[in-house]
Amino acid sequence: MDNANITLNIKQTADGVTDTSELFTKGEFREHGGSFFIDYDESEATGFEGSHVQLRVADGIVVMTRTGKAFSSLIFEDGKRHYCHYGTEYGDCMIGISTTEMAHSMNGKGGSFTVKYTVDVNAGLMTENEISVTVKTAE
Repeated sequence: MDNANITLNIKQTADGVTDTSELFTKGEFREHGGSFFIDYDESEATGFEGSHVQLRVADGIVVMTRTGKAFSSLIFEDGKRHYCHYGTEYGDCMIGISTTEMAHSMNGKGGSFTVKYTVDVNAGLMTENEISVTVKTAE
């Protein structure tokens, strides 16, 4: 049941080149046990059509789980590095996610959060990233 409008702004920098994208979608938003959950289906625009994403937002941590065509489980925890499973249609790998900054202003009607992080493979920096997500519940 879609009850929210979701906007994702993504910025990725690799080898000095920055790429930005924006995605608008509908999905489900709810609050449970002190966490906020955002669920949406991926589209052809993201390259993961046929997959489902769930974001769990709590103080100091965001967990992104993608299921379906490709499975990923990414953990963003303020000031920490996590080894995470990242799946693509070509295969799976383990990546390092180091969160450098995060903030959220979520409440029962929606809100927003931002996560800044780096991705490394075999301890070598691959990309610097920033994701901002805004959720507005349907009135």
